[in-house]
Amino acid sequence: MVMDSGIFQEKSGFPKAFVILLIFQAIVGSLILVKDKESPLIVILITIPLTLLFLFSVLKLNLNPQYFEYHFFPFTLNPKKIRWDEIKEIQLVHTDPITDFGGWGVRLSRKYGKAFITGGQEIIFLKLKDGKKRSFSVKNKEKLVAFLEKNNIPYQ
Repeated sequence: MVMDSGIFQEKSGFPKAFVILLIFQAIVGSLILVKDKESPLIVILITIPLTLLFLFSVLKLNLNPQYFEYHFFPFTLNPKKIRWDEIKEIQLVHTDPITDFGGWGVRLSRKYGKAFITGGQEIIFLKLKDGKKRSFSVKNKEKLVAFLEKNNIPYQ
């Protein structure tokens, strides 16, 4: 995480406990199938790619005085930029990934729109002037607030 000369950068990934749980479920599922004299191949073929996906997924936020940029590898192929003048409202919200979004990843929410959730309970919620909504997990709310205030970007 960097905050220098009016920029805010942050990287976050899925909770490691989630990945460990996925691996544990695969092991248990495979053992049950082996005990029943069935092939655990299907469990392995599903679990390994999913585990790799969750291990290597990264949400990058890059905010500067001109725009809000995000990239959620591998879900967004290229970084996306939103100019500050395209944003109608910014809120910093305390949420629960499970109850508010149904989990982690790229999620759709009636309340928060298209959401990029990697863990934690703090999000930056953007209401765009075109009516779209975007939400992003934030690890360090204090540094984000300092960036917004330094650059006179209004938020709630």
